Amino acid sequence: MMQAIRTLYFGGMFMNITDQYDIRYVAIYIRKSRAESMEDLEKHRMILTELCHKNHLKYVEYLEVGTSDSIDMRPKISKLLKEVEDCVYDAVCVVEYDRLGRGDLGEQDRLKKAFQKSNTLIITPDKIYDLNDDIDDTYADLKGFFARQEYKMITKRLKQGKKIGARRGQWTNGTPPFPYVYERYHDQYNEKGLVVNSERLEIYRDIITLALRGDSPRKIAENLNLRGIKTPKENYWSHITIQRLLIDETHLGKIISNKSQGDAHQTKRPNAKEYKPVPKSEWIIVENCHEAVKSQTEHEEILRFIHERSIKPVAARKQKHALTGLLKCSLCGHYLSFNLSRKTVLIKHCWYVDEFGNKCTNRGLSADLLEELILEKIKEYTDSSLALVDPEDHEKAVYIKKLLEEKNKQLTKYESALEKVNEVYELGDYSRREWIKRREKWLNLIEHSTYEMKQLKVQYKQIRNISPQERKDNLKTFLDTIRSVSENAQRNDLYRTIINSIDYLRVEDDVSIRINFK
Repeated sequence: MMQAIRTLYFGGMFMNITDQYDIRYVAIYIRKSRAESMEDLEKHRMILTELCHKNHLKYVEYLEVGTSDSIDMRPKISKLLKEVEDCVYDAVCVVEYDRLGRGDLGEQDRLKKAFQKSNTLIITPDKIYDLNDDIDDTYADLKGFFARQEYKMITKRLKQGKKIGARRGQWTNGTPPFPYVYERYHDQYNEKGLVVNSERLEIYRDIITLALRGDSPRKIAENLNLRGIKTPKENYWSHITIQRLLIDETHLGKIISNKSQGDAHQTKRPNAKEYKPVPKSEWIIVENCHEAVKSQTEHEEILRFIHERSIKPVAARKQKHALTGLLKCSLCGHYLSFNLSRKTVLIKHCWYVDEFGNKCTNRGLSADLLEELILEKIKEYTDSSLALVDPEDHEKAVYIKKLLEEKNKQLTKYESALEKVNEVYELGDYSRREWIKRREKWLNLIEHSTYEMKQLKVQYKQIRNISPQERKDNLKTFLDTIRSVSENAQRNDLYRTIINSIDYLRVEDDVSIRINFK
């Protein structure tokens, strides 16, 4: 084997020691983490390009910006390794050996094998590594080990710093949600926090107004796109983006962190931990960190709309029948769907299955027959009963209150089960793994029940206090028009002018309905 060019770096000057390695064509790999500045990158580039010029080496530059320790998450190093394996270069130049990678043993072994098989050298300003040489190979292993330990320590400190920053009310969650920007906007300033971009705020308030009107995230996205309004990255709006904006509690002036663990990205690192949500009881929530752009009442109303949509079958949202999106199961509260493939439209058996695999027992019925029953009930809604309507005594309020009581009993059972799981673990009858699994199950059920109760409470508070005269006018318009309209979507819109929902139950041949009037 021929001797190498030994190049030593002293204060910006290279001293050449002549040799027998024939190195002519090299790759320069420059990696800048997000914590480093562009000045650091330029300094590294200067060192490596000067090294090449001093030794008359032709070079190709590979520049990478990112913090991932995984090769697969860094496109430039992935491309470079492929070319190293194809013997394209005599050597690869880096400012430090660990710039190639600080991944786990599997990642480091992948790097070493690529260089060993192709006999490609690694050149740094103070050493040349020949990984087919036992001494250099051992030295590279040591460098890799210490680099990995340093990376773990840096990562740990960054995570701790994010948690501490969040507890102090500082923004540590990456790109701020629309319409916020980080720290400064014109004359507004919030050190390590968020400020409102007033130009974006107008668009955001339009989104909130449309949501409160009852528009779905998809309709809101279409509205913005048709108006030529694009996202800050100049993309079209999607329903997913709108949905995330609507439920984001950052807009209430809060900073929330520690909501999940693991990696939720579609392209994951090979050694990434599995993604899982953290129970809400363990979230870090700091209030009044920045200017709020929606009220708590607006937020709860939007969540109510989203919750109602989430328990409706997809087909029930498209107004394919006059009763679409209005018919709810009296047993479980979920919206019912229709079988439209037959000549006679049928209401389907309730589709809901609870957390324990129990199917709802509510049976279906002919939609035409049910609609006649509904119209009869509407006619019975006389002027005298209208005059006596009081939101606090309304049937719907009574019904919701009953549901709340049932949910509260269910929540108490879940909390009791969680307490028993903890007691059994303390007695030593569960392993830690089994305890964590069972504990997570009950925590998730408790969180789900708490969320459902919160939505029911919002509905209970927000039963519309429409005056008797308004109810009379709406009812008269409905009765005068409903029989003459044949289009399903228009009939559905008419029903919605007087009805919030209809609770339906069939036991054998006995059918009962309860109309929740507006």
